[in-house]
Amino acid sequence: MDFVFPLLVACALILLPTTHSVSPATKTKLPTPLSLGLNELAAVLSDSDKPKIVRAKNLWKALSNGIDVWNGGDEVSLSPPTLRETRKHFGPLPWDIPTISQSTCGTLKFLICLEDKAEVEAVLIPSDKRTTLCLSSQVGCNRACSFCATGRMGFTRNLSSEEILAQVYYARRYAKEYQMPPLQNIVFMGMGEPLDNVNEVKVALRQITDPFMFNFGSGHVSLSTVGPSPQQINMMIDLPCRLAWSVHAADDELRKFLVPTTRHSMEELRDAFSNVLKKRNNEHLFVEVTMIEDVNDSILDAENLCNLLRPLPGKTRINLIPYNDIRHPTFRQSSDESIEKFKNFLIQKGFVVTVRRTRGEKESSACGQLAVIAH
Repeated sequence: MDFVFPLLVACALILLPTTHSVSPATKTKLPTPLSLGLNELAAVLSDSDKPKIVRAKNLWKALSNGIDVWNGGDEVSLSPPTLRETRKHFGPLPWDIPTISQSTCGTLKFLICLEDKAEVEAVLIPSDKRTTLCLSSQVGCNRACSFCATGRMGFTRNLSSEEILAQVYYARRYAKEYQMPPLQNIVFMGMGEPLDNVNEVKVALRQITDPFMFNFGSGHVSLSTVGPSPQQINMMIDLPCRLAWSVHAADDELRKFLVPTTRHSMEELRDAFSNVLKKRNNEHLFVEVTMIEDVNDSILDAENLCNLLRPLPGKTRINLIPYNDIRHPTFRQSSDESIEKFKNFLIQKGFVVTVRRTRGEKESSACGQLAVIAH
């Protein structure tokens, strides 16, 4: 399933100037339309007692294509009444994009400066036929994964649904501007633990998958979680996306070393996922393992992983992710030979296994490397 786990290769950094930030002088206190549902938006855009659903659909069509309906010039094709009501009730998006960096292989990372000066990063990953957006759900993260730069920076706050959706809006714009393949896939694998912000994430997913809004198919959106607790895992039953579990180690002691905030046994978390998957028509689960040399890459680790995952319904897909450097004093990326042995063992046990090749590592855009300076 290449739309969920794109194959990645290392590449170099190119810093790009950006003209997309909104200067403080032009910011407004008016709300943005990003977090409003279609019917809510139709009511606001009406200049009579009747909601204007057509206006709402046309505005969302423009937004879903990354069009700036306030300063977009000729690319704005909204009718005069729709444009008038939009500009009357909603202000320009109030976020700055101070930095964009693009690697030689096309991976593009952009930094969003939020209204309170907090910052988050999102990454566009192009392949031959499609582009994938890796977006963030929090400023920082309180899960403290020892191999992850976001975990090491700590937790600042949750993102609102419109701050999550802003990443999709800008991603659609930049995918076109930088002539990437069409943006077709979204992964909640950036900064933050989505289930620690589940209410805002649910709203964002509703807008992302609504056919009259961002219009991504639910099969092209995936959400990755460490599975903080069985109760939080159970909240995933009705999420309109594919589910991924960041396992990293099946052994309880090793898992707690890699994810220090782990409070439940891996069997408890596994059983919670099993319950959710059964209620989702025996849907298969994606599993992620960051491969760290001499830490979790032995055949015994692979065997423990098999034993943990075997009871799950469906055909579990395992994605092996070579560790990306975050200046940890002892962690090193597993060798290609170790990863190949680990992979082959899992395949022999009947699992579907892929290896994610690193992409964007030199500009700290790769998995586990997203982090900003807390304000």
